Amino acid sequence: MKEKVFLNQFTFAEQQVFELALDGYSGREIQLVLSKEEATIKSQRQNIIRKLGVFSMKESVKKFQHLEYESPRKLLQSR
Repeated sequence: MKEKVFLNQFTFAEQQVFELALDGYSGREIQLVLSKEEATIKSQRQNIIRKLGVFSMKESVKKFQHLEYESPRKLLQSR
């Protein structure tokens, strides 16, 4: 449930980028896997970072990995 709420704040394209980041892919690797331009991936990564209120993709991944400690209400309020 928490994972779904967390991921629903992203567009489909952002979800794809985020899921690959969770699997440890670099920006360049994500670009190759999704066959998208560097600027597109960079923009999607920046959107993810902005929506989560963090400063890096690394922080975004950590935030997702620590969902079990977040209350669902807090997740909904951050949207």
